[in-house]
Amino acid sequence: MKKTLGKILNIVVDVLIVLVLIVSVLTLTMVFTTTQGGEGVPNLFGKAPVSVLSDSMKGDKEDNFNKGDLLLCDVVDGAKTEFKVGDIVTFRQDINGDGNAELVTHRLYKQNKDGSFQTKGDNNDIYDQAETNSIIFSDIRSEDVLAVYHGSKISGIGGAIDFLRSPTGFFICILLPMIIFFLYQAVRVVINAMAYSKEKGMQKAQEMIANADLTEEQKQKAIAEYLAAQNGEQKPEEPAESPAETEEKPEEA
Repeated sequence: MKKTLGKILNIVVDVLIVLVLIVSVLTLTMVFTTTQGGEGVPNLFGKAPVSVLSDSMKGDKEDNFNKGDLLLCDVVDGAKTEFKVGDIVTFRQDINGDGNAELVTHRLYKQNKDGSFQTKGDNNDIYDQAETNSIIFSDIRSEDVLAVYHGSKISGIGGAIDFLRSPTGFFICILLPMIIFFLYQAVRVVINAMAYSKEKGMQKAQEMIANADLTEEQKQKAIAEYLAAQNGEQKPEEPAESPAETEEKPEEA
């Protein structure tokens, strides 16, 4: 029963670690393949996983999406790609006014005479570039576009992916399980090495006893004593003879 439970535990641990390895590889790939020196988008085999941070594109259209979704956009070289009004594109803008540019995925709503575009979320009442906005986006040009959204998305896991890509999420969900796994494997190696050593010692002892000039009963007793010594058991002492048995009977007159 214990052996069966041990095998099941080992299988469960191995499956979990494979999943962790897959997630960690994908996460690291997204981190290290971000284009344009960290100012582009994660590139996973030509797809850019983009987390939706607001409901600005929420709506009834087929290509609308909600906060928390994960968009699978197509990575493009904006300078070599032609865009038209109605396309949903991903670009970087400082949407929080904190000096850091975040990824924004909005629709091209209007093209200016100079070829640049004004963008807007379908759920917003005004253009991103409107002066009445608390945060004013710049007009974007084709070369500012990093990816194009064509409707591929996974609902509800954008926040989880963002957490995994954060230092805290990476440590808790990937690095810590890896550390635990390697410690677990180290313990398994030690236990297996000890079991192997014990097995080899048992085989050697059996060979020596088998070649010794002993009766079968003496061989079995020797093996039992060897096993007891290996398991740290104390050899049971043979009961001493009672005084009544050792006392000599008086000689009869």
